Amino acid sequence: MRPYVKNGTPIHGPSLCDACENGMTVKGYRESQEVVICEWVRPELRVVFPVRECSRYMDRTRESLYELKKIAWDIRPRGSKETTGFVVKAAPLVTEPAEDIEIILDKLNDEPKFQN
Repeated sequence: MRPYVKNGTPIHGPSLCDACENGMTVKGYRESQEVVICEWVRPELRVVFPVRECSRYMDRTRESLYELKKIAWDIRPRGSKETTGFVVKAAPLVTEPAEDIEIILDKLNDEPKFQN
């Protein structure tokens, strides 16, 4: 009887190269007839084992940033002279300098007195 280890290292599973944009997989009629080539590295690298983790994995079913920009809508206001997007508001102009406040401590009561 084999012991079960929860969240242990998987023994088998699908290779990431099958769904990677940079992976090229050639399969024959037999299970042993399979060639996997990683096109990310130059010269191309032949992968001889199923890959569990890869730092350059790119899912081929997801759209790239270029493809997402092609289908994005360009929304513009109709007949308005205002520009779209975020606008930085100007800082309010300070017309008068801040008033100076002097604090005098009364030595008898130790209560502060304010004078302008």
